[in-house]
Amino acid sequence: MSRARTSKAAGEAIEAEVIQQVPALRHVGDNTAEWHDARVDGLLEPSDRLPFVGVVVLERDTPVEIKAAQRRLNSGDRGRYFIRQRQHERLVREGASYLFAVYQPRTEHVLAMLVVPASVVDGLLPDGWTSVDGDRAEAGYRQLAWSNLFDPTEVEG
Repeated sequence: MSRARTSKAAGEAIEAEVIQQVPALRHVGDNTAEWHDARVDGLLEPSDRLPFVGVVVLERDTPVEIKAAQRRLNSGDRGRYFIRQRQHERLVREGASYLFAVYQPRTEHVLAMLVVPASVVDGLLPDGWTSVDGDRAEAGYRQLAWSNLFDPTEVEG
């Protein structure tokens, strides 16, 4: 991945890679719905490559928001997921799930994936929504380190 690539472009590239790796997902464009990236086409069941937490299967048309985090940032810290308040609240209301991915930044190789219902993620988020001004203005957001969801020894070896 080019260092010039924005976090949005990197996220979209990983989203496309995840959809390619998970055939039961069908892409949903922003012109259709901005609050999720995919829907289940058929049934989505857990596997060794795609474990689930808090749910045993995702049924047809379940909305799925794909979130990507770098394995390590340039600072050496583990990557984090950026959870937007309005979007998250909608995902919870709609009975949607997140598909979290951890990837290697230079190669865009997906190292690990995990499906978690939005209602379960709600209990994992730190207290308080933080505001953002400027280019990425948000009413509120929270950050969640991937190590809160994945076993670091399984992702980093």
